[in-house]
Amino acid sequence: MTEFMAYLESRISEGKEEIVTLEADSRKDDAIFARIRTNIYDVCRTVSLALTDRPGAGSDAVRAQLDRFRTEWRTALEKAKQHDEFRAVAVEETKLAALEDIIAHFPEVTKA
Repeated sequence: MTEFMAYLESRISEGKEEIVTLEADSRKDDAIFARIRTNIYDVCRTVSLALTDRPGAGSDAVRAQLDRFRTEWRTALEKAKQHDEFRAVAVEETKLAALEDIIAHFPEVTKA
């Protein structure tokens, strides 16, 4: 789990640097989406820390929570598409892309 947390920390740090760069280049919209991605990494780090500290929880609880996020955000994406809310679609797609990256790295580091 230590490697997974280090991965999340690195993505958060990279995201913060990207936001600063984009804002300095007056790329406000890109900075907004970088902030959304960075927030997802931060939320997953916070949740993972809380769940691994809980007695009897551990990595299975983290995996279950990541799956719940995926389900909830896919539902929100579908709802946004149904209502032609293009901004909400972009936000939900950005959240899901970051989450899929997190999930892709989760099993790799917990196998060791």
